[in-house]
Amino acid sequence: MKESSKLAVGTVQKTLALAVLTGLLLTGCGGKQEATQPTATATATAVSQTTENVTVPGVVGLTLDKASDQLKKLGLKVEAVDTAHGKSIIVEKNWQVISQDPANGAQVAKGSAVHLGVKSLDDIAAEKAAAEKAAADKAAAEQAAAAKAAAEKAAAEQAAAAKAAADQAARDAAAKAAEQAAAQKVVPAPVQAPAPAPAPATAYYANCSAAKAAGAAPLYRGQAGYSSSLDRDGDGVACER
Repeated sequence: MKESSKLAVGTVQKTLALAVLTGLLLTGCGGKQEATQPTATATATAVSQTTENVTVPGVVGLTLDKASDQLKKLGLKVEAVDTAHGKSIIVEKNWQVISQDPANGAQVAKGSAVHLGVKSLDDIAAEKAAAEKAAADKAAAEQAAAAKAAAEKAAAEQAAAAKAAADQAARDAAAKAAEQAAAQKVVPAPVQAPAPAPAPATAYYANCSAAKAAGAAPLYRGQAGYSSSLDRDGDGVACER
């Protein structure tokens, strides 16, 4: 009986020992898990801070030094390249931004690089001068063309006016000639007086009344019936009145 009792007590002691050990193991795992959770939270917070996004501002048109200041204040990196000639960039204020990537308004993570295409102010000034010269040359050419067109128009109008004047003069001359010809056509031809009837060879008229009654007046010298007594003015024509 005593041996059976001893065995029973030993079994209970072993069971209690196992229970205590199991409890300790569970308590240790829970503590480890609780200790691990703050570390995971801190890591997540750090990752969140690392991936913070910023809005890229528009810097096209600014000089490179001012554009770089804006971007760097936002925690962004700047990579500038001369897109025209590939020259080395030494003095940033002598360069102007003509393109950017990412574009204005893009969302990027802090620490990201913004690629800027730049051109030297000397090149920009030369291009501007060339453009202004081209515009001036074009304006001068257009003005010369307009002046030429105006001169040609004036010459054409003058020629047309001269032709119109010549045509009018020709019409006036033709009208005057027609009037003169018409006037010449209506002038009546002179009426010739009928020749006096020949007097008989032996005619004799006592006076002009007798000669007129016979239808022989006027009488011309040498004509039958002519007499100097009838020719009072002696002009060779008797009884003319």
